[in-house]
Amino acid sequence: MTIYMIGVLVSFALYLFLGFYAGKKVKNTTDYYVAGRNAPTILIAGTLFASMLSTNAFMGDTGWCYTGNITSIILLNALCGSGYVIGALWFGRYLRRSECKTMPEFFGTRFNDMKNRRLAAVILVCSLTAYLLACMTGTGILLQELTGLSRTACIIIAWAAFTSFTFYSGSKGAILTETAMFMIFVGASIIAAPYVFNAQGGIGELLTNLMNNPNTPEGLLDYHGSPAGTYGEGTTIFSAVMYAIAFGIVWLVTVGISPWQAGRVMMAKNEHVAIRSSSIACMLTTVFCGLTYLMAIAVININPGMEDSQRVLIWASYNVVPKFVGMLVLTGIMAAGLSSAVTFLSVVGFSVTSDIVKIDFKDDKQKLYYSRVVMIIVGIIALVLALFNVGGIRVITWFASTLIAASWCVSGFGSVWSKTLTAKGARWSMAAGFIGFLAAKSAAVFGGVSLQNWLDPFFIGLYASAVFAVIGTKTSVLTQEETAYRETLHILPEAETLAVDYKRDRAYGNVMVAVGLCVTLFLLFGWALPYNGIL
Repeated sequence: MTIYMIGVLVSFALYLFLGFYAGKKVKNTTDYYVAGRNAPTILIAGTLFASMLSTNAFMGDTGWCYTGNITSIILLNALCGSGYVIGALWFGRYLRRSECKTMPEFFGTRFNDMKNRRLAAVILVCSLTAYLLACMTGTGILLQELTGLSRTACIIIAWAAFTSFTFYSGSKGAILTETAMFMIFVGASIIAAPYVFNAQGGIGELLTNLMNNPNTPEGLLDYHGSPAGTYGEGTTIFSAVMYAIAFGIVWLVTVGISPWQAGRVMMAKNEHVAIRSSSIACMLTTVFCGLTYLMAIAVININPGMEDSQRVLIWASYNVVPKFVGMLVLTGIMAAGLSSAVTFLSVVGFSVTSDIVKIDFKDDKQKLYYSRVVMIIVGIIALVLALFNVGGIRVITWFASTLIAASWCVSGFGSVWSKTLTAKGARWSMAAGFIGFLAAKSAAVFGGVSLQNWLDPFFIGLYASAVFAVIGTKTSVLTQEETAYRETLHILPEAETLAVDYKRDRAYGNVMVAVGLCVTLFLLFGWALPYNGIL
């Protein structure tokens, strides 16, 4: 047995222990769904970042960087990171005030309409099931590298691992194991980075080496990245830049209102925890993801022209860093995949139990038992779907995130800030965004229709969502119940009014601004100016 396999097995044992430890503390559905609404900042920050990162960041995104698009994804991530703060301030803290256990429940309660709740749940299940498939695919690829087993066997092993400690412990286990996974993959990457940079001459020589390397992909170091890596050959520079901006907006919306991101705020101890953890997640998205992207392009100077760019960090773990460090990195990538899978499985399972099928349980204990059974059933369905190779990790991940963002953006933020949006308007908005995106995406993929920039399928879905929100609202009547409930969301709870808490919030904000400034200066003086011959 290799050291790499030992590392993975030890990590599996750790996650199982944490999951079953947390499961013993689950007494009711509030514990199971929202961790008792008592999670501290470190756990919420850990689950936010871990559930967002997944294997896509370590494999899909780093592969995209390796093929010439690091500048595009840095721009995209800057917008994505801001979504955490925007989401917490303009949506998440109001979501927590609702005291709902799932986001579809919030839509149903906010608009006093069960149809809204069920529609939101159907969209959630479609989106997160696709996301879950991407996590299982990425984890399966890594297990193949480590064990030499077949793809089918590896996917089954991955499925058994995250399902076993999710169905029993629910959200309590999810946030605990995800935070442990978060610490593992962040720590492993930080330890491995110097080895990767030194192998190509040191971090100070990275830019120079890439500029002088004939194998460096065209456009890699330019502000626009490689246009061909965006929409294919013939893509203009303008389209490549707009692609990064467009999908930056997609991810901004996604982390701001998606059920696996904004929904984690419902577990927070208070609103201040939600704000602080979002600041941490924003900084990690900018700094840590940037570090992994730099590691990926450093490999170009060591091993250019890899056939499967998704395996760039896996290759580096085997061939560049010491074995123990490589084991930590591979375990970290595995942790990233499992952490997201835990989140998606739990959120889908909760929603199927509470929001789609209406059952009158005799007590909370029966509902808890039923929730666990549904979790297993959902996991088995996901496993069956994952055994069919439906696409690349990055393709599936970005499809899933775009689907939820186009469907929920208008109704999500509108549920808090619009005084006129009605139940019918919100429902039509979600349905139009969902159908509009799928129709446009199908036309682009199967019909060969060129949909780029502001006509990307996401924006078509968003336009449709906004238009039908207006139509639905204009053709219906706003009820007193809807108005009254929205007003209660804007009442600041007495427990959230302590001045010392806001002082700490501002401190987190100041650190976030300082980190952003440091990143800007690094990119300016360490990249942009030297590359253009100014320094």
